[in-house]
Amino acid sequence: MTAERAAAIDQDHAVSRAVPLLAGVFLISLAFLGLQITLTRVLSVALSHHYVFVVVSLALLGLGLGGVMVHLLHRYWAGTRAEPTVLALFGAASAVVIAMAIGLILALAQRTGVHEYGLAFFAVILLPFLAAGLFFAELYRRHAAMSGPLYGADLAGAAAGAVVAVIALNVWGGIGGSFALAVIAAAGSLLLARQAEAGRALALTASGVALAATLGLTLVQATGVMGTTLPVGNNPDKEIHDAIHGPREGAVTDSRWSAFGRTDLITYARTDDHRDLYIDGTAGTPMYRFTGDLANPGDAVETLEREFPGRFPFLFMDEERRDNALIIGPGGGRDVLLAARAGFESITAVEVNRELLDIVRDQGAYNGGLYTDFDHIDVRHGEGRHFIKRSDDAYDLIFMSLPVTNTSRSREGFALTENFLLTEQAVGEYLDHLNEGGQLVVVTHDELAILRLLRITLDAMAGRGMDTPEAMEHIYILGSFPYPVFVVADEPFPPSTARRILRQAANVGFSTNASYTPHVRQQGAMNPLLQGMAHGQMSLDDAMARVEEQGHNLSAVTDNRPFFYHFEPSLPQAIQWLFWAALGASALVLLHPLARGFRHPSGERRRLPRQVLLFAAIGLGFMLVEVSLVQRLTLFLGDPVLSLAVLLFALLVFMGLGSLASSRVPPTRFGAALAVAALAVVALTVGFAWGLPALLDWLMPLELAGRIIASALLLAPLSFALGFPFPLVVRSMDLQRYGGAVPWMWAINGVFSVLGAVTAVVIAMTVGLSEVLLAGAVCYGLVLVLTLHPDGRPRAFSMRR
Repeated sequence: MTAERAAAIDQDHAVSRAVPLLAGVFLISLAFLGLQITLTRVLSVALSHHYVFVVVSLALLGLGLGGVMVHLLHRYWAGTRAEPTVLALFGAASAVVIAMAIGLILALAQRTGVHEYGLAFFAVILLPFLAAGLFFAELYRRHAAMSGPLYGADLAGAAAGAVVAVIALNVWGGIGGSFALAVIAAAGSLLLARQAEAGRALALTASGVALAATLGLTLVQATGVMGTTLPVGNNPDKEIHDAIHGPREGAVTDSRWSAFGRTDLITYARTDDHRDLYIDGTAGTPMYRFTGDLANPGDAVETLEREFPGRFPFLFMDEERRDNALIIGPGGGRDVLLAARAGFESITAVEVNRELLDIVRDQGAYNGGLYTDFDHIDVRHGEGRHFIKRSDDAYDLIFMSLPVTNTSRSREGFALTENFLLTEQAVGEYLDHLNEGGQLVVVTHDELAILRLLRITLDAMAGRGMDTPEAMEHIYILGSFPYPVFVVADEPFPPSTARRILRQAANVGFSTNASYTPHVRQQGAMNPLLQGMAHGQMSLDDAMARVEEQGHNLSAVTDNRPFFYHFEPSLPQAIQWLFWAALGASALVLLHPLARGFRHPSGERRRLPRQVLLFAAIGLGFMLVEVSLVQRLTLFLGDPVLSLAVLLFALLVFMGLGSLASSRVPPTRFGAALAVAALAVVALTVGFAWGLPALLDWLMPLELAGRIIASALLLAPLSFALGFPFPLVVRSMDLQRYGGAVPWMWAINGVFSVLGAVTAVVIAMTVGLSEVLLAGAVCYGLVLVLTLHPDGRPRAFSMRR
């Protein structure tokens, strides 16, 4: 038997003895990955979207801060009788701190003007991630030799956490789900306490108390006592605040949590013509009182038809072309109701929020059973763009209303959100699914949205061989504020129809200066910018440049850069702040090892620049790759909640398998294994950057199970390779007796992971998602370079350089 084979057998035996350790790590990792998801949902109810992104991202720096603290403090317990208990105590503390953080969030959310407490929210959620940082940094310091199995258990737990978080949110909601995750972390600490060689009684007592406390709080929350529900309406930045505190005196009469968000139904004391539904307090959608009789719908519906500009296009549609309509994002049913009243024989409505659909169906006595009692109305749960991509049907009408973003605060939140519904490629697909003479109608909320819609529509039509004047004959725009309407048809509008539309728009009081219809040359009859484009007097680029001179961004929106609501000429301020904060933290965490170095047991201090750069590149590169792949595959799978769970699960499970496989690499092959893994990551990410969109389009016809399997198979080789670098470098440091430096290296990896997440957003918003993948490839290219000698051979992991 060779020495390497014997060493592998000894390690297998060590792993079997460490099952409680691996199981405890699995559970605690599960709890903290799940907590990232549940906390994001909880904070999305209390705070605006852009605040949530900043607060959660900065709080994740706590993982790195925990590594720094372990590096500075571990000498106080290393080598003492207390050392075996420290890991279990950190685990127990993390569970208790999770529960404390949720309690403090509930207390903060009760305050009026909750939006002013962003710093307090940051401090609160920093605590559990700081505890997690302490735990994992100590874990890899003390058990660096087992970094392969430990990192595998860590990743497997995180993969399970992605799924468990979705289940917890659907079953218990954001608050209850977070408390349940605290219980899981406490159970993990109890397993760690059982395997402590010394001080077991103390560890078991602390873990038992943590388990009892978190379980008790979970039960208290489940009973609904002690104010453990999350209030809405205290944030004036959210639309639901005005609904509750405005003159109509709204109140929440139904509230449902899911992994998609919290959906609230608002009923008004002063009027009952309509009720509103909100998702995380924003994106309001109305549900109208309806008799259930389309011929005699009642006063509320008749008032709607008189006042809502979205009905206007129905007045000019050919009576013979009303066979079928597709409503994307029907919400409370307003647009479905309009299409049904307009005489469409078959209506399909696709809504991404399942809880919203359930509420509307349960309100059948109020809304006339719109979603349940009409045979010609088919309401489905799904994402609209995904539905179109998989459908072979064509429609006489495709109709959608954009969410309300009529304040700068709410728009900034939407600006950070990828939106595949409104891209050049999406508009092209909508046009491809129109029958002859069919129309795409989009109800918006401001001129910028109209102009960007025009931009992406003209780009899509240019791809089909139309120049701007020709394409403008298919379009008309209504300056019907506060709901301007954009219409594009499969066929050019006849001059007579265009003149009737413009005349009627003026008669009902729409702004002609903000309107456009084709074939009209009269000066001052409509928007001069659009009129100039239609008659070839101004190119699309010149027109957009003129608007951008006023301080707006109307650049192209594509599937590669799907930020429809990013109207600012620069990055959103929240992203800029976060990027510089993460960059500053990254610089600080690099300063100590590069300036002072680490002390070796021999007494010598070494800076270890190669190892520092390796951990930085691994942390940065992994997040760049992960963010880009998850966004790309979300549209492929359809359901955003399912996508998050499936993609994170597959990515992390195969990474875990790679980590486990790395534990069998002998020390003499560390350099070669790391080089091969880095090269594989570079090759696969570059291939995905150029070929993944076309491949996913080809696989789109597969049923859901087939798409899930295809996603897992696509991610498997890349994820497997991604699992090698971190544990290999940790093991190499332990073998060279630099285990004491591992906590700081964990900190570098954690802080650069946060930098990677925000850098991914920066690159995606400025260049595109494929370029995010390429940036990740560059990071792993750096890993490869750091692993090779100048002559191209894999270098041994000597600490002398």
